[in-house]
Amino acid sequence: MTLASQLTSLTTTLMIYYMTPVYIIGILGNLTNILIFSRRKLRSNTCSRYFIGMSVAQIVLFNTFGLTRVIISRTGVDLAGMNVGLCKLRIFVYIYSLGLTRQFLCLISIDRWILSAQHARIRQFSSPRLVTSLIIGSVCFWLVFSIHGLIGYEITSAHFCGAPLGSAYAEFYAIQITISSIVPFLIISAFTLLTFRNVRHWRRVQIVQPSVNVANLAKKAITNRSLSMNVSHYRREFQLMKISLLQVIFYVVFAMTSTIFPLYSYLTSTLPKSTDQLAIDAFIVSTALILLYTYTASTFFLYTWVSKTFRKELLLTLMTLVRWMKRAHL
Repeated sequence: MTLASQLTSLTTTLMIYYMTPVYIIGILGNLTNILIFSRRKLRSNTCSRYFIGMSVAQIVLFNTFGLTRVIISRTGVDLAGMNVGLCKLRIFVYIYSLGLTRQFLCLISIDRWILSAQHARIRQFSSPRLVTSLIIGSVCFWLVFSIHGLIGYEITSAHFCGAPLGSAYAEFYAIQITISSIVPFLIISAFTLLTFRNVRHWRRVQIVQPSVNVANLAKKAITNRSLSMNVSHYRREFQLMKISLLQVIFYVVFAMTSTIFPLYSYLTSTLPKSTDQLAIDAFIVSTALILLYTYTASTFFLYTWVSKTFRKELLLTLMTLVRWMKRAHL
């Protein structure tokens, strides 16, 4: 058995026996993320909106490219390689959902840096109205940007759905996928380091309660309630900051291959390659995708592990679900 056939067999095995459970866990996990971050205590937080948007984008990503690769590995049939409409639609949704996922990660990193800043003027940029505008703008931008996939992708020889080799679009696609992989990676890494620096130099605000006299009891009660609300809000912010910091670290680790390899492919695209080298390149691409999908499937476990607030809201959600099921059976 040649190296090329061995790598092809290994890729098929990974797609069947590894990607299938990853797909199921990823869908259920991201649906749970949406449910938890939509709860009243968390949905008022600006960063929760980014987490919800990213979970939706990851579900779309799983159901387009992840699911189709599992089906192809199990059946050996690629419907996108037989129908040009499906071919164009699949790459359009893939570019859209992957780009949106990466952008939400960038926005999460920037938002955590803003909230950890020592200057109040900077922290004011993390407002619900601005976050909503950025989410809508991101959705619209990637919808428009991804149209190039509908235009450029074709069914080539051997029922392969891809950019025609040697065409101007193939070069454009190689450049854009390289840039769209590296730029988010750099943004996420930079703002994560800046946030770490802010957290390291963070000084806890000492809350000094005003002196109380008999005539000021009503004012004291209002002040204490306000301070309690501020402390609770700060704790939720800190929990989300822990989630976002660890999340971007995991992304940097798992997405390293999918970030660097497009640049390598573009730089070596004009060089002659043997059959074994082409098989190695294809195996690296599949491995990079598997690592990327592993990351998107692990977010639920990451949130549960890191955040006490997330675990508490998850438990409350499960209790509500159990009560609802009991009522339904009565």
